[in-house]
Amino acid sequence: MNVFVILPILLPIAGAAIIAILGRIARKESEGWNLTYAIIANVFFLGMLGVVIGLYSSVGTIPDDQLFFRIGGDIGAVFKLGPLQWWLMLVFSILSTIVAIFSIRYMDHDDRIDRYYFLLLILVAGMIGVVMAGDMLTLFVFWETMSIASYVLVAFRKEQPDPIEAGIKYLFMSAFGSVVLLFGMSLLYGVTGTLNIEAIGSVITDKVAANGFSAVYYIIIICLILGFGVKAAIVPLHTWLPDAHPAAPSGISAMLSGVVIMTGMYGMINTLTNFFRPSNTTIGYLLLWIAIVTMVVGNLLALRQNDIKRLLAFSTVLNVGFILFGLSMSLTGIDADIARLGVQGGWFHIFTHSLGKGLAFLCAGAILYRIEERGLDKLEGIGKKMPWTMTAFTFALLSLAGVPPLPGFWSKLNMVVAAVGSENWQYYVGVALFLLSSVISVVYYLIVLQRLWFKEPGEHLENIKETPVEILVPLYVLVVLMLIVGILPGVFSELASNAALALLPAS
Repeated sequence: MNVFVILPILLPIAGAAIIAILGRIARKESEGWNLTYAIIANVFFLGMLGVVIGLYSSVGTIPDDQLFFRIGGDIGAVFKLGPLQWWLMLVFSILSTIVAIFSIRYMDHDDRIDRYYFLLLILVAGMIGVVMAGDMLTLFVFWETMSIASYVLVAFRKEQPDPIEAGIKYLFMSAFGSVVLLFGMSLLYGVTGTLNIEAIGSVITDKVAANGFSAVYYIIIICLILGFGVKAAIVPLHTWLPDAHPAAPSGISAMLSGVVIMTGMYGMINTLTNFFRPSNTTIGYLLLWIAIVTMVVGNLLALRQNDIKRLLAFSTVLNVGFILFGLSMSLTGIDADIARLGVQGGWFHIFTHSLGKGLAFLCAGAILYRIEERGLDKLEGIGKKMPWTMTAFTFALLSLAGVPPLPGFWSKLNMVVAAVGSENWQYYVGVALFLLSSVISVVYYLIVLQRLWFKEPGEHLENIKETPVEILVPLYVLVVLMLIVGILPGVFSELASNAALALLPAS
């Protein structure tokens, strides 16, 4: 057994344990400990990022190059690491490390910092556990671990009413999703006699070949889409998101929008593809139309927002639609090369969206650090007071809008080219609405930038200063990374292509 495989899970858990112990010791004398917690958390996040990067040479670039770790023999937990898992772990590790660095100064007005970093480390361990899980029970355990940590982080500022309300709404909706997912797992076990993800796919394929596609499989498909779809924020299961994102601390908003919802996307696509891709292509078209509805609804709702964080939250719904649009090609039975390009675009867009949306939320947090206002009407002209923060925010919105050569352009381009080359009328309709949605998003992003940069600041902004350098540094690390990805898209697109090939081993 290669324990090195699960180090990306063990490291944040170890960091969380150390912080929890120190938090108990320092409970009555917390002054001076906050920096200690932050340093410990950042050391473990940086270590995790280093391990993930180091694992690339072991994973390789083809689906057969996979590492496994088992606990408890054939009926125990199974962890798998291949190109797809590695790609998502890289995305999670980069953004969580940046958020941890950002939080050192951003959270200095808050108390219970030990609990904040403890929960952030547990959240990341849960996400990585979900993508590495080789069986449904292990996946569900880490799914709940991730979910519980995210509920508490949304409601972290419990002295305010909005975080409590948003946290409770998020809790109830996600609990519904978890119950549905658990019911789907029970049906899977009843049908196949196993919870191993690869074994389930083999058994279902054989049963469908012998007996046809029975009604129980449709129930399982619905359970998987609903169960994972709540966290993935597909329409109409997205309603928790616009409340949770504004209420949470901005670093957690970046995590929720940038990577947590993508864990739900991975769970949905990975299970459906492994279980049903050889036997039913209708699922892919169902996901395609869910993607279309999601992008259209997310865009229309974003147009109506004055709260900057709610606008970014609905923009996340839009991008969920974009990502699902590309990933749906793994299940529609279209040409193998076209499907690979579309899925590659979907995985690549998960990365580019995490950079752009993560940076956007962190910039919003930098603004909130100086002024407790989220309304665009109250923030007009703030670019003249906080030019460095607004410059980073401009990069974020332009990348999300898909302006070349920023990274958001390249990931969208792959999906558009794939849809056009699919020779399928449903994807033609989808790509037309995809492009229209992109144009509309450009309009409201530019309106936001125009208001924040070129309007005259009001008197209430007279004494506003630029955000502290400790907050600017992680913002500009993301800006530099975005520029690197935008200038050298081929390198990162190839990594996403390896992830796509891992999802489509028969392509």
